[in-house]
Amino acid sequence: MDRKTVWFALKLMLAAAGISTAIKYGGPYLALPEQMPVVIGMIVLPTLIMAGILWRWQMQSPLSKTSLQAGKGSLGIEDDRAFTPSSSSREEREV
Repeated sequence: MDRKTVWFALKLMLAAAGISTAIKYGGPYLALPEQMPVVIGMIVLPTLIMAGILWRWQMQSPLSKTSLQAGKGSLGIEDDRAFTPSSSSREEREV
């Protein structure tokens, strides 16, 4: 295994252990009301945060084929007119 990969895995495990310890021993000190909206928020919020981070990461990826990239067409290609039907062919179909 690559040394860089092992170091990353070790850091990831240490971070997970630290978060787990903080929740286990620090959680009871939080004065959170035991109501359903709070519980649902605690369950759903991490998922929404990760979805937002991954979505933003995907939009910034060079492999993303979205129209949000500057100067790109709807297919993520510089000039996508070859893939777009011309207006004359649309007029012929309407008749």
